[in-house]
Amino acid sequence: MKRRFILYRRKLGGTVYVEDTETRKQESLGTKDRAETMSLLNARNESVCQPQLNLQIAKAYLAGTDSGVSNRTWQQALDATSRPRAVYTALARALG
Repeated sequence: MKRRFILYRRKLGGTVYVEDTETRKQESLGTKDRAETMSLLNARNESVCQPQLNLQIAKAYLAGTDSGVSNRTWQQALDATSRPRAVYTALARALG
C-alpha cells in the first residue's frame, strides 16, 4: 500500500516538511529531530490506515491527562464553555 504522507527536508535551514500525496498539501513539522519526525510521519500514516485504532489511542491519551473525562457529560462541557463568556460580558459592562 502506498504511503499517504511523505517527508522531505529543505536544504536551506534543514526544516522537515510532510506532504500529503493525495492533496499535495505541504506542512512544516516544526522540528529538525529525526526521531520526532519519523514518529509524527508514522502517526499520520497509521491514522489514515486505521482510523478506529487512532480514536482509541486518542481516548487513552486523553484519559491519562484528564481523569474526569470518562464521567463528564456534554452538558458539563457546554456549561464550562459558557462561563467565561458570562464573566467577560459582565466585566466589559462594568468597565463601560
